[in-house]
Amino acid sequence: MKTFAGLRVHEIVQTYSDTLIRIAVQQTKNMSEAEDIVQEVYMTLMRQKKPFDNEAHLKAWLIKVTFNKCNDYFKSSRVKKTVPITEEMTFIAKEEQSVLPEIFELDQKERAIVYLHYYEGYTTAEIADLLEMKINTVGSKLRRVRMKLKIILEEGNKCDECL
Repeated sequence: MKTFAGLRVHEIVQTYSDTLIRIAVQQTKNMSEAEDIVQEVYMTLMRQKKPFDNEAHLKAWLIKVTFNKCNDYFKSSRVKKTVPITEEMTFIAKEEQSVLPEIFELDQKERAIVYLHYYEGYTTAEIADLLEMKINTVGSKLRRVRMKLKIILEEGNKCDECL
């Protein structure tokens, strides 16, 4: 059986599927497309010939390939024919789900930065490497997104108090 960074394929699927699905969903806003993308990621992994240095290298590779597959999805003609996600996402915690509509309003790069920083715990340098961006660009986008989300969430809280 083929192994990557000391892990068998079924261990990789068990360990990283939730993360990869979350990335694909927050990028595509579509669960079925996200599942298809993650399957494509695993197919790409199976064709991968170069060894991974360690499990962190494997995880970073999986995440980078997921973002690349999401970018490919947006280049395809079928993307215009899809409907935004409306189903309940049980794999995402309730408190996280309450912020998703605001996160979905961000552009694709901003969503990727927010997800990698807050949900996966990557530093700005690591995010810059994964998304092939400059560190300063990631830092400034992260600051702008924080301010944008803060304003949106504060406005939402004021409306809730009015009710």
